[in-house]
Amino acid sequence: MKLDPLNPVSRDTGEGLRHLKTQRVEETLPSVRFLDCTSVAPEPWANGGGTTRTLARGTNPAGIADWRVSLADLKGAARFSQFTGFDRTMLVIGDGAVDLHSQDGQLLAQMGQPVHFSGDLHVWISLPTKPVQVLNVMTRREACRASVSVATNALRITPASVQLLISLSGQWTASSALLKNVKLPAMHGIWIEGRSEELDLHHVGPGAKLVSIAIEPVDPSPVQ
Repeated sequence: MKLDPLNPVSRDTGEGLRHLKTQRVEETLPSVRFLDCTSVAPEPWANGGGTTRTLARGTNPAGIADWRVSLADLKGAARFSQFTGFDRTMLVIGDGAVDLHSQDGQLLAQMGQPVHFSGDLHVWISLPTKPVQVLNVMTRREACRASVSVATNALRITPASVQLLISLSGQWTASSALLKNVKLPAMHGIWIEGRSEELDLHHVGPGAKLVSIAIEPVDPSPVQ
């Protein structure tokens, strides 16, 4: 059986990924789901060095993940799992910073500033000054690419092929032809696939932050 590199359970035991706690708007609209990041159970890292919470993932026809979005708690020095063939984006949530080290050099991940690196690298982190939570986005390089940004003001977007919007702090509302003033409290979000209706997002009160994760397929390389 071919194992899924983005599924820690699959890598370790061959079992399928545990069910993600998401809520569909309607059974007839499976491409829109609500996410409650606080209710997702932790999973062990593939290398056993920590835990993560898988928020969303997409698979190819073979059932292997092409992308994954997850949350990890960093409480000390650790070595990241290596994911050959994947690109990674990491975003620090809340106060704090993380020093990333690899054979290619050093990166400083700070609050609200996504950092990008190859999953091919051996990456490790120094001891954080205090525990921090980070958002991880991983995409299979030959299949798709991700764009990650943080908003602090109202915005209007046209969803990507796969679009995740997660409130990091404060409360946001989302409205479109389908969604009517849907409230997104902190660490709640929306996972949209295959819908192109424009989406208006507004925050309630000061200090609100929202992360946008847009995932698009990569055009296949032309045959030589």
